[in-house]
Amino acid sequence: MERMPTVEVMEHIAFLGLGRMGALMARRLLTTGHPLTVWNRTADKVTPLVEAGAAKATSPAEAVREADIVITMLADPDALAAVADVIADHLPAGSHWIEMSTVGPDAVHQLAERIDRSVTLVDAPVMGSSDKAATGGLRILAGGEVGGVEHVLTRLGTISRTGPLGTGAALKLVVNSAVLGGVAVIAEAMRLADAFGLPEDVARSALATGPLAGAAARAFAEGLHFATPLAVKDLDLAADAVHLPVLETVSGQYRRFAGTGDIAEAATRIRFAEGKPVKITIDSPASAPQPLNPLYSQVARVEQADGSALLFLSGQIAEGDTLAEQTRGIFEALQALLKAHGATLADVVNIRTYLTDIGKVREYGAVRREFLTGTPPTSMTFEVSKLFRPEALVEVEVVAVTGPRTR
Repeated sequence: MERMPTVEVMEHIAFLGLGRMGALMARRLLTTGHPLTVWNRTADKVTPLVEAGAAKATSPAEAVREADIVITMLADPDALAAVADVIADHLPAGSHWIEMSTVGPDAVHQLAERIDRSVTLVDAPVMGSSDKAATGGLRILAGGEVGGVEHVLTRLGTISRTGPLGTGAALKLVVNSAVLGGVAVIAEAMRLADAFGLPEDVARSALATGPLAGAAARAFAEGLHFATPLAVKDLDLAADAVHLPVLETVSGQYRRFAGTGDIAEAATRIRFAEGKPVKITIDSPASAPQPLNPLYSQVARVEQADGSALLFLSGQIAEGDTLAEQTRGIFEALQALLKAHGATLADVVNIRTYLTDIGKVREYGAVRREFLTGTPPTSMTFEVSKLFRPEALVEVEVVAVTGPRTR
């Protein structure tokens, strides 16, 4: 009897979260022939993958409705929770959810409690940077029942089974904490070498072949990317689990330089931190909403000698038909701008508001209090006849402080 040829079933994959790593991982899956639907909060990041053959979803719910496998690769627990709020009731029965973000085990267990029992959840954060993501060379730390998605994960890298659900997320924090601590130690070792007057190549060569060789390689790396604010996030998650005095100190060092790009850049700043003049940087963070008026930058960061930084956020306006809608959009934008610099609205110390109708200050204040829930910052409110966009009813600018300080 003639044997029928084996037909490989290519499951429909939904990929949510197209940051630097997520976009490369999604493209890797697309090249394997899997039907792929992609979604990202910043919609323009979807375009390159759609042009390569992926389907575009306008919402997380739309992305997952027909999916056999859902993959999330998001920035932090808050971003994951926001997506989970949308997709939990739309996951098809019998589907698999692979959670690959670095969010810690608590966030993974919270997901498990929210989804239908027929949906299999796997936590599978990855080790490796963008070079490994592009070539399928990641190390995947997989917790839970991996068998149903192993063939997909192997397209992205080598699987290390870690145990029950949540152990992959836990081990990722353990490994990241060790790497980040090692990179900071290498940075300070180079500062010590500078103080002794050792040639840089001699010190670097010795560190590169010593017991912290891996950390040294990462501290001196070029062309890779591990965003410093994400490093701070990972160390904060670790510190939430248990008292880690050494890593809390390391986290403070990274927090000082959260406005830098890769952790290797932060390491350089740690090395040369003392004896350097205050630095002023001006930017419009790519991770935050871009200004409706593109003719100005959004943040001026003034770094102080004690490791703190003043953040001056330029006047923000937002779209919306009502004052409340515009105010809410403004404070959401301010949150994103502050987050890009390792800060939150709780770090705001001064706020200026410009209203075209001072009679609506109570309506504005009601929305503002939704976002500023702690001790109110110093504040000034002005009435102006008009703002630079005729439809704008309100504009807000703030000053925030990050890093070591007393309140």
